[in-house]
Amino acid sequence: MQFLTPLGFALAALAIPILLLYMLKLRRKQTQVSSTFLWEQLLREQQANAPWQKLKRNLLLILQLLILAALVFALARPAIKIPTVATGSLIILLDASASMNATDVAPSRFDAAKESVNAVINGLNPASALTLILVGETPEILIAAETDKTLLKSVLNKATATQGSADWPAAFALAAGATRSDALESTIIIVSDGGLPASGLPALPGEVQYLPVGASADNVAISALALRRNAATPELFAQVSNYGASAQTLRLSFYFNDALFDSRQMTLAAHSKQSLTLDDLANQAGIYKAEISGLQTKALDALAIDNTAFAIYQTSSARRVLLVSKGNLFLEQALASLPNLQAFRALPAADGSLQISTDPFDLYVFDGVLPTEIPNGNLLFINPPNNPYFEVTGTLEPIQSMEVIEQPLTQYLDWSNVHILKSKQTTLPVWAEALVQTEQNPLVFAGQTQGQRIASINFDLRESDLPLQIAFPILFSNLTNYLVPPSAFDATQALQPGQSLQIVPPPGTEQIVVASPSGVGYSYVNEAGGLKFTNTAELGFYAVNFISAGTSSAEYFAVNLFDPAESNIAPQAEIHIGQTEVTRTVSEKIGQYELWNWLALAALIILMIEWQAYHRRQLLPKRADS
Repeated sequence: MQFLTPLGFALAALAIPILLLYMLKLRRKQTQVSSTFLWEQLLREQQANAPWQKLKRNLLLILQLLILAALVFALARPAIKIPTVATGSLIILLDASASMNATDVAPSRFDAAKESVNAVINGLNPASALTLILVGETPEILIAAETDKTLLKSVLNKATATQGSADWPAAFALAAGATRSDALESTIIIVSDGGLPASGLPALPGEVQYLPVGASADNVAISALALRRNAATPELFAQVSNYGASAQTLRLSFYFNDALFDSRQMTLAAHSKQSLTLDDLANQAGIYKAEISGLQTKALDALAIDNTAFAIYQTSSARRVLLVSKGNLFLEQALASLPNLQAFRALPAADGSLQISTDPFDLYVFDGVLPTEIPNGNLLFINPPNNPYFEVTGTLEPIQSMEVIEQPLTQYLDWSNVHILKSKQTTLPVWAEALVQTEQNPLVFAGQTQGQRIASINFDLRESDLPLQIAFPILFSNLTNYLVPPSAFDATQALQPGQSLQIVPPPGTEQIVVASPSGVGYSYVNEAGGLKFTNTAELGFYAVNFISAGTSSAEYFAVNLFDPAESNIAPQAEIHIGQTEVTRTVSEKIGQYELWNWLALAALIILMIEWQAYHRRQLLPKRADS
């Protein structure tokens, strides 16, 4: 044993005043009395309080000296030498991926990994600094270059496992950066069940060590769940995979909006998978859930988070579009070809007047004409005249050097064979973005202003060959889906934890509130361009609420694991980093385990005993009198 702060022993001198307090007595006033018989007790007390008397055995004195001794030794920081995996400057990569939720080691792999890290912290030398990196979908440094063991343990205790995959390349980049910022030679310790990529990881600077966790490879998972529309009814596809080395018999159950509608028994051989398709389902929007369970009451396997999966089915309502034109066969055919779209047409009267139906439409398409009062809705202008939304200043010709701006609305758009005779000359509004432009003028633009989505094609389709090119249906479909989207997002394909979702809310939406599977709410103010939602760390289904003045609606999307690297929970005895194979690390170095916390605890316990003994002594005379 050694003492890291030997100067703490100087506080042992406090024992002297404690002893003096017990050796001194109080001086009392002398008084003559007629008899000493009744004062014998007083005389004995005076003898006991005689100054500089010989110390007698006293329980309180012994307990107080023991408290002082425990505190003095605690301040001296005694430490014993123990075996540890590393000394010096340490960087720990703590795996927090989904597989670390497995319970094949109690209470879980992640808790066992935290115990391993805690043992490393206990063995730190006084001069050693430790950096802790939590490796999840987005790795983060929990604490950097810290020597305080209490603070390190506090941060470690707050760490939790995630439900998604781990980004090991990003974690390695953080670890490499931490080693470069440290003047001392660093050791990197990876605490994991070995679910790292088998290849492609870069080499790490300094010494690399591996502390594996996990005991069992048995796990069965729902590896796929998807919906697709077949004619007028949806079909549900499900796949179950056995990642273990032994056959498994289980029950696969299906629910629609929490109501069980199908259940069957399955037997999977080792390292195999089975799939099935359920058809003739109701053409009704809702949430499908698939769940696997054991035939007995015991748990099916060690990893429960991949035993359930969700799929969302949304029915598409027909979008109402009004085409206002003097007659344009190209536009009529384009509108008729779009799915879930109900098109109507309005023609000017013989005298040129134009009457618009008062019935509301999801989209208004104005082809070269405008009514006196423009409806308050989403608008598509083609060959636009001057209007309240943007200024038309003249005509531009010839049209040369056309450029397509890369963005989602121009995806797959090939403009190389398009020719245009002339175009309206316009000024790009501040609320819009150009999709196709020349050096002098935007040809196609779109944007949102005052709750309306507006797009404009600044030329007459009949004065170009665009309707004869493949670019026409692609551009028209992209613009229509932007101006009046069939749904706020594509819910048919489930996300994986950590993936983002682009949400395009319905027109008029003022606020977006997303509720996670655990009930956590995320509120956003609707802005132009929609919302990119990134808080998808939880598995399950999310509710997206669109709130406007007096009305609200909701749509749903699902987040599932569907990751073979995480569902295959077989612990690995070695990992591959760069060209090196790293095996299990054994404790070959010597660290220090400090005992001051135990001594401080002992001092507290003795103090409680001393308090009890003191108050008990004060009560004894009263009991004797009674």
